[in-house]
Amino acid sequence: MTRLGTGRGSDGTGSVHSGRWRARARLVAAVVGAAVCVVLDLGAAYAVASSFSMSPGGAWDDDVLTAVQVSACAGGALAVLGGAVRAVPVARGRLRWWSLLLPAVLVALAVLRFVWVDLSYPT
Repeated sequence: MTRLGTGRGSDGTGSVHSGRWRARARLVAAVVGAAVCVVLDLGAAYAVASSFSMSPGGAWDDDVLTAVQVSACAGGALAVLGGAVRAVPVARGRLRWWSLLLPAVLVALAVLRFVWVDLSYPT
């Protein structure tokens, strides 16, 4: 029963429609969070893949070496950001732990490429 003019249920817990709004807010948050994660993962994957697709001609090829390192750093940063977006839902039990695997693999690949180029082509 709703008391007239109060907008609260008979037990005083809140609006009759608050459950519906809460469910809709959770759905919107899940969709927005998933969209953000997809965009971050695609950006990170593109940056890491482009760092692996570039090959410097030698230690003298500073432009390509810099591009590889910037691309690897950007991919790693986007992957870390994607993992951070997922960390709260994983901690709250809304996502499984394995949803952090893709960002972790992308970070590992970005670090691997950065270190490989740094060690292979000393300046």
